[in-house]
Amino acid sequence: MKKFKAFVAVLLCLAAVFCTAGCAANKKSALNISGAQIDYETFLYYYDRVHAFPEKYGLASDATDGQMIDAAIEQCCEYVAVNTKIVELGLTLSPSETRSASNNLEDLWHVFSGYYEKLGVSKQTLMKIQTADTSRNRLFYYIYDEGGEKAVNEDDIKKYYNENYISFRAITDYLTTTDANGNTVVMTADQKAEMNKEFTELSTRLRNGQTMNEIVELYSKKHPDSTVSDQLQFIKKGTDSYPDGFFENVQKLSVGSNAVIITNNYIFLIVRENPSEDEAKQYYERYRDDCLKSLRGEEFDKIVEGYAAELSVERNDRVINRAVREVDKNG
Repeated sequence: MKKFKAFVAVLLCLAAVFCTAGCAANKKSALNISGAQIDYETFLYYYDRVHAFPEKYGLASDATDGQMIDAAIEQCCEYVAVNTKIVELGLTLSPSETRSASNNLEDLWHVFSGYYEKLGVSKQTLMKIQTADTSRNRLFYYIYDEGGEKAVNEDDIKKYYNENYISFRAITDYLTTTDANGNTVVMTADQKAEMNKEFTELSTRLRNGQTMNEIVELYSKKHPDSTVSDQLQFIKKGTDSYPDGFFENVQKLSVGSNAVIITNNYIFLIVRENPSEDEAKQYYERYRDDCLKSLRGEEFDKIVEGYAAELSVERNDRVINRAVREVDKNG
């Protein structure tokens, strides 16, 4: 109870950050969340996101306006809760984190400025959203990274990394061809057998001592229109860059071995290979944060939802309905 009272006390102190006219609901705000005023544009942004991707927020594709409003309010509550918790804990964004938020905004604005200007969401509001998203990441690492209250053991992060990332070299081709009308069609059984035979012969060459670079050169000369390289590939389990089951098939191979893998309408000659020591270190540093989020992301979301559930909400339906109409018109 003391922690809750302290949390609410901080909210009241933060009211000055969110409010434009005291702590009572004002005419321009869509929501009053425990004293923090959520302005029209901020609510409009979150409602637009829910409207565009309802499934991402646990809703059906044909969700009602009321359901989407509730989901947008939940997002606004989390926005307030995260910003409040950051202040309560005395956390600040580092210069690199601030730059990251700014860069994310510039990338977003470069592509979607026309859309958001038409919708009525300013660049200033988007900067607040990007800063809040970066603050949410800051809070996550404060809890789960080294030294945090629920810090994840580095060995557990490495274990997840080793089980969910693989590296290999590959020659890839399609088991499709073009018919007389220029349409892409699946190869006949005989054509597939011929392609499999060619890849099997290349696999044999590898086992007999030829390098992947030599095999790629050989294949490129025979198929000048193909785009192949012997570059080391590095992928995460579940990637949509390769067909279903591809990761599992490659993972089964021992390091140094090769195999021909046929899945869907693709054929691969795979050489399982680990990166060099320096490359392995770089890969781990690059993907460590993704591993940590995969391990604790859902748990963290529940924690933030818990913070948000402690807040009171006062709605201004006139402003909320205006946002709904704007999204229906322009979203």
